Amino acid sequence: MNEDIVNERGERLLSIVASDFAVLPAFALVIATLDDDVVLVHNPRRAVWELPGGFVDAGETADACAGRELREESAQCVADLHGVADIVISLPDGTARRGRVFRGTVTQWRPFVPTVEADDCRTWRASALPVRTSAIDAYLVRHLT
Repeated sequence: MNEDIVNERGERLLSIVASDFAVLPAFALVIATLDDDVVLVHNPRRAVWELPGGFVDAGETADACAGRELREESAQCVADLHGVADIVISLPDGTARRGRVFRGTVTQWRPFVPTVEADDCRTWRASALPVRTSAIDAYLVRHLT
């Protein structure tokens, strides 16, 4: 990576690589679009806007995790969920973690109900994301949409 992309948790984006479907990633992120806009959720604990996503549960596939996290955090569903890239991030303790980035199109906007994980959900133009968007997520939106 030519740029130093670090998010609010101190995680650093090391690389974006082709998905290796033989490797189960630790987490999944979803770039869901409605028309030309990107779905972001507001995380109240970190006070940032971010892509819906989370850790892959034991026995779960990355695809299932992506769909579940999207529904849990934004109430949205997509018709064509598919993996587009894997990312590698370094954690503040120096360890690395691999995640998979998915894309999909929201066909019908569903009402959002706030939770402890997300207190707001909106769509934003990729070129006009909110100032407090998690840095890694903003980078992914700009480079993978």
